[in-house]
Order: sequence, then structure tokens, then C-alpha cells
Amino acid sequence: MQILNSDIVSVVAFAPATSANLAVGFDIMGAAISGVGDRLSLERRNDERLVIREISGVAGAEKLPTDIEKNVASAVIKKMLSDLKISAGFDVFLQKGIPLSSGMGGSASSAVVAVVAMNAFLSIPLPVEKLAEYAIFGEHVATGNYHGDNAIPSLFGGFTFIRSVSPLKVIQLPDPGLKLILVHPDLEIETKVARSYLTEPFELSTVVAQTSNLAGVIAALYTKDIPLLQDCMQDVLIEPRRKALIPGFDEVQRAAKNAGALACSISGAGPSMFALTTDNQGARRVAKAMQNAFAEHQLSSQSWISDLQASGAHVENIVKYEELL
Repeated sequence: MQILNSDIVSVVAFAPATSANLAVGFDIMGAAISGVGDRLSLERRNDERLVIREISGVAGAEKLPTDIEKNVASAVIKKMLSDLKISAGFDVFLQKGIPLSSGMGGSASSAVVAVVAMNAFLSIPLPVEKLAEYAIFGEHVATGNYHGDNAIPSLFGGFTFIRSVSPLKVIQLPDPGLKLILVHPDLEIETKVARSYLTEPFELSTVVAQTSNLAGVIAALYTKDIPLLQDCMQDVLIEPRRKALIPGFDEVQRAAKNAGALACSISGAGPSMFALTTDNQGARRVAKAMQNAFAEHQLSSQSWISDLQASGAHVENIVKYEELL
């Protein structure tokens, strides 16, 4: 029977943002992004209530639901407590570092940071594979879909390929030394809206072409064949339908490639866009070019540069009762 560690008063955890799909891996590929993410503090209560005490951080964070059934973070904590038959109460303090509806895995990060914090309270912590199930459940609460292309890289870190969600089968993809640039324009696109652009059937020949590109990218990662990766990392399936949601998409993509990017496409459901380079100097040049292109469409933006082996979610601090005495 699972019980809580009676010595722990509070836990602070962090989960990184992610870039999902990465041109060729719709719903099955994603990478953690260093330098941006969500932070959650979970504090024991003297009763058995679960209460969202505060949601702060990025613009619009106050719009997120405080109903424990509807908020992603509290929903996964409640499910964990219920499944493990634990009677305990907690105060939840969520600090959103990921812009809302940004294509940076914000909902997934909130779910991941919650399960990691809750797991730290358990006398016998759950394995990461079990935490992944709860994190994916959290994404379902937010989007209505069961897919882990954001939750899995946020939890595991690095560059991930999901062979299966149930049962969970994850492959950590190798990094041939690439830098990932993520640029977020000041714009929101809800995942449900972006998915509505994909309802019409795809031509079989287009699906085959995308499958070929996916196979080429994976081969390139393992063989460190950068020209092959550059040739194959092109989204012929999803990008043509969704790019209309992002003002200036073609110009931003062109600017990135003219500045030396190996690839550039939509991050997750958008509006953020990602690009890849082989070095930091090139990454900074590409990020600036992409931001300048967005600015020409009257969109301010933020950018981040990350390795493809960025760390996953982790506990930052644990406070025990003895420290309060």
C-alpha cells in the first residue's frame, strides 16, 4: 500500500517546455527546451482538501481554471491520490513560465510538473513510466486527446520518439550536436483549433512522402548525416494546412533558412516555430532573423536556444518538518 512520506512538508518541481512534431513526427516526436518551463509548489494541508492557491506567471495565467477537475495540474494530482488510495490534502501554487496556447507544450508541462512534485511525497516513488501515464492523462484533460509528444519529452528530457502510448514505449533519439531555436510570436492558437485543420483525409502519396521523410530524419540522427537530415526534415503533411494560422509563416521560414537553418517549421500546434542549426552562433543568427520576420508582420516575439539533450522535469526543493523546527 502506497503512503506519503510523513517527513515532507512541501515540494517544488520544474518541468520544461517542449517542441513537438518537429516537422516529420506528428504526435510521436518531441524535444525538451531548456530555459523555459512551469514551476509548481505543492504543500501539505492539515485536512484532505486539494486547493489551487495561486496561478501566476505569464500573461493570461489568471485565466486558467482553478476548479481542481478542470485544471491540468490539480486533475492529475487528484487522480494519483485516488488511484493510490491516499487521503491527504495539498495546496497547489502554479507558476506558468510557458506562454498560453503557444505550441510549447504548456498543458503538458503543467501536468508533468504536478506528477513529479506529487511523486516526491510518496514513500515509494513511482517509476517514470507510470508518471508518464498520469502526465498524458493531464494532456487529455486539456486537449481531449491522448498523445504524449509534449508530456514525454518534458518528463524524460532530450529528444524523444514515442512508439506507443499504451503500453508506453519511448525511444531517446541521439543528438548529432544540433541546436534547437524556438521562436514564439505574441499570438495564441488553441490546439483544438489547429487540429480542426486536419479533419479532411490526406492523399496516400502525401502520407508516403511524410513517412519517407520521418525515416530519413531518424536515419540521419543515428548516422550523424546532417545533409540527409536537412533534406528530409520537411513537413509535407501538417504544415501546408496549419501554416495559414501563423501570420508571416512563409517569410519566417524563409528567413530562418536564409540565415543558415537546417530546418524550420511549426512547433506543436503553433504559433511558435522551431529551427535547427549546428552551432550556437548560427542559432543566434537564425533566431534574430525569425524574430525580425515576425516583426515585419507586427508581431513581437520571444526566442530560446536549446540543446537537443535538455534536462527533463525534476524536483528543485524539498522542505521537511525538521527544517521548520
